[in-house]
Amino acid sequence: MKIPQANISVALLAGLIVSASFNFGLFTGWEYFLEDSLVSPKPIDKSLVIVAIDNESITRLGQWPWPREIFAKALLKMQENSPAAVGLDVVFSEPSRIGAEDDFVLAKALAKVSYPVVLAIEAKNLVISENRPLASGGFLLPIDNFRYSKNVFLGHVNLMIDKDGIVRKFPFEISPYKSFSYEIVKKSGITISGGELSEAFPRIVFSVQSGSVQRIPFWRVLEGDAAKFLENKIVLIGATAPDLHDEKPTPFSQGTEMPGVEIQANIANMLVSGYRYSSLNRWVFFLWIFMAALIPALFFIITKRSLVSVMLSLFVGFGHLIAVILLFDKGITANIIHINFSWIFSTALLFSCRYFFIEKEKRQIRNIFSKYVSKEVLENILSSDKVTLGGEEKEITVLFSDIRGFTSLSEKTTPTELVAILNKYFTLMTGEILKNKGVLDKYIGDAIMAFWGAPLKDENQADNAIKASLGMIEKLKDLNRELISLGKSEINIGIGLYSGPAVVGNVGSELRFDYTAMGDTVNVASRLESLNKEYRTQLIVGESVKNKAKENYNFKFLGKVSVKGRKEEVNIYEVQNQT
Repeated sequence: MKIPQANISVALLAGLIVSASFNFGLFTGWEYFLEDSLVSPKPIDKSLVIVAIDNESITRLGQWPWPREIFAKALLKMQENSPAAVGLDVVFSEPSRIGAEDDFVLAKALAKVSYPVVLAIEAKNLVISENRPLASGGFLLPIDNFRYSKNVFLGHVNLMIDKDGIVRKFPFEISPYKSFSYEIVKKSGITISGGELSEAFPRIVFSVQSGSVQRIPFWRVLEGDAAKFLENKIVLIGATAPDLHDEKPTPFSQGTEMPGVEIQANIANMLVSGYRYSSLNRWVFFLWIFMAALIPALFFIITKRSLVSVMLSLFVGFGHLIAVILLFDKGITANIIHINFSWIFSTALLFSCRYFFIEKEKRQIRNIFSKYVSKEVLENILSSDKVTLGGEEKEITVLFSDIRGFTSLSEKTTPTELVAILNKYFTLMTGEILKNKGVLDKYIGDAIMAFWGAPLKDENQADNAIKASLGMIEKLKDLNRELISLGKSEINIGIGLYSGPAVVGNVGSELRFDYTAMGDTVNVASRLESLNKEYRTQLIVGESVKNKAKENYNFKFLGKVSVKGRKEEVNIYEVQNQT
């Protein structure tokens, strides 16, 4: 499979896995946790007021639960400056502990007030099943005396608590009762901004931290003049005293829980102000997941360096995150985890595939060529996408060199001295080859084989080969001076160069192989090297090398020679020195 296709396939696989994760609802808890950090304060509608059953009111009015008469007096007091609607977040499911007369007083007050009053009810043993209506094991309802006045309505106060203990949603309807806050806003006559709720479990748009909604202590309504400030307001009466244990964690909590009545006030505020959280269209979201996965693949296709691809993916990933945050601020929830998981997972897979599969060949190239070429040439090889290790025909220039009279030299020196001389000689000769961008093919006894033009194309291969050869001759002079000073015999070498086509690649068995060149060009170069003894020269090149050379050299024509396996003769030249 071609690299671009492989990258796209890997990215699509990542997108498919992430889409499946989202579809099965994985990481929902973590998603909510991250979205909680995006919740920002929003204005509270000035029509919303909480009449708080707080510690101060309990101290002044007596121990909780209060007599029903206290609530009756408060409702009648508010009648003087009629509010738009009142929600009483207290479930009067049992008769008064004081007696029937106490219940009668409250029932009479409920019948007398002209404004709507919504009484709280609570579903028991609520069961939530996917694709099924909510089911409950009954309701905690106000006693009959309180339910049948014309201005009295009922609304459930049930909230949905997630596995982490935080309230984020509420059931819009537990048949036949709608939500407590919805009923209050609806009966107040205020138009529900943003339209009716369409979800079974709407997300609560919390606007402020606990204690931020306008509060008036209950006792001030009953005994003071606070009732006059409630005219045309949406009033929610409920417990805020910590000892009454009607508090729950919210996304705004930060260690401070929010009273249930204030949660209801936040729900009412989202209905009045038009705040909503709506999920991004499912198919749009799936498209986003695959787009987030495919963008890193594009970077890995157009960029050869893995680190650059990763950094570009990281940069675009921040763009995804910013887009998610901006959408959340507009009330549209796009799953933070799965959007980011998509590009991160895709990038990780692409990087791993490149490292373990695509770059495997480059590591192989590095291992092979690090012994045979200079660091500069090696980096050029690794950065090229045109390098292959399989056999291919290339136009190259081959060098063969050999020590003249090696047998005589070995007879005059001990094995230890001979190895030392050869190591010194090979070091100097190889240095010139690598310096001039050549590839050291192999050492054959005292001979050296090298070539130019593979694995990378070299437009100056002939010049580089000639320069390396002349450099080898100069280095040999330095070595001979050293050997003479030590009382050793001089070394003489012959070098042959020939340019032409050759098959270049990995040759050998599965257990061991070498990157080498084969073919007629190699044979001719070896033949030219051997002619140095006959012509008493040090460097002989074929006419193909002379024709490829771009710089000026002192070529001396030596004649034509026959080469085994070739019909036509080869023109040969001696290169004496560079002019």
